[in-house]
Amino acid sequence: MQQKKAEVRVFVDGLYIKVIDDLIGTGYGTNRSEVVRKMIHDWVMTNIGGFHGLMKYSKKR
Repeated sequence: MQQKKAEVRVFVDGLYIKVIDDLIGTGYGTNRSEVVRKMIHDWVMTNIGGFHGLMKYSKKR
């Protein structure tokens, strides 16, 4: 499977922005995009079983 990067735009309410900005302040990421990428990565690792789980999931589709 060839991997491609794509832009994803998300509009979220103020509380979510505050959480993201607070995470930047703790060093979780250097900007909002990086924090959201890390949040998605962490969710995949926890809920889908990491890379192998993601590959298995993608083959189901």
